[in-house]
Amino acid sequence: MKESLGQYRARDGNLLSLRKWGNTGDVILYLHGIESNSAWFSRFASRLNENGFAVYGIDRRGSGLNSEGRGDINNYKIFLDDIEDALNFVRGENPGKKVFLLGICWGALLAVNCAATNGSIADGLILISPAIYRRVDLSVSIKAIAKICYFLKPGGHFKIPIKDSMFTTNKKYLDFIKKDPQRLRTLSCRFFNEIIRMEKDLSHVNHKITLPACVALAGHDEIVDNAKVKEWFRKIEFSDKTMEMFEDMHHVMPFDEDLDSLITFISGWAKKRGSI
Repeated sequence: MKESLGQYRARDGNLLSLRKWGNTGDVILYLHGIESNSAWFSRFASRLNENGFAVYGIDRRGSGLNSEGRGDINNYKIFLDDIEDALNFVRGENPGKKVFLLGICWGALLAVNCAATNGSIADGLILISPAIYRRVDLSVSIKAIAKICYFLKPGGHFKIPIKDSMFTTNKKYLDFIKKDPQRLRTLSCRFFNEIIRMEKDLSHVNHKITLPACVALAGHDEIVDNAKVKEWFRKIEFSDKTMEMFEDMHHVMPFDEDLDSLITFISGWAKKRGSI
C-alpha cells in the first residue's frame, strides 16, 4: 500500500509529522535513527503492511518533515513524551489492536528508554541494529569542545560522525541518502549533551524491560557494538525475549536488497503476540 502523510498533536501543542501504511491489523510504530527520517523506512513498512500490519513512522521532533529546530532539543525527555503521544494517537485510530514499538539505531535507544521507564507503553518492543552500545562516537577532543560550546553557544552545531558507507553498501540507497534533503547531518551542542545525559540516566534502568522484546542484529555493522548489545540483552530481566543475527545484512537492514528473512522474523514474532 502507498504511504500517506499525516500529523499528530504533541502535548505541548506542536503538530508532528508521520507517515502511514495501511489501516488494518495490529500496529507497528517506527522510530527512525539519528540522521534519518520515516521516508527511509518506506519499502520495509510496505512489506510489513503486506504481512498484515498497519504501520506508522513518526518523524522525530526537529527531523524529517518537522523543520522547526532541526537537530536541536532542550531536554531529551521531550522525545519520550512525543513517542508516548504518538502511541496514544495510533491507539485512538486503531481501537482494540496491539501496538508494537519498533526502533532502529538511535530510535531503538529511545524505544528502550520508553520501555524501561514505562513497562506498559506498548505491547512489544522490536529493535533493529539498536545503538545501545556503539562503535562510532565523537572523539574525546570533539566532546571536550562540544562541552565548552554547550556553555558558550548551546545552539552551535557539530557534524554527526557517521559515514554513508556505514549505513549500507546498497548503491541505490547510498544515492538516496546522499540526496535526501531531509537527512539530518548535524546536531546542536545541546542535543549532544542530552544524548550523554540520556545514556547516563538509561544506564540505571536499561535492563528493566517488562514487555516482550525482539532484537535483530546485522552481521556487517560498523556502528553498533553487537557484542555489548548481546550482553545487554542477556541481562534483560523479562523472559519473553528473542534475538536473531542476520549475518549478511548491514546496519540499516531495511536498505538491504533481500528483506525476506528480516520480514519473516519480525512479522512472525509480532503475530505470535498479536490480538488474533
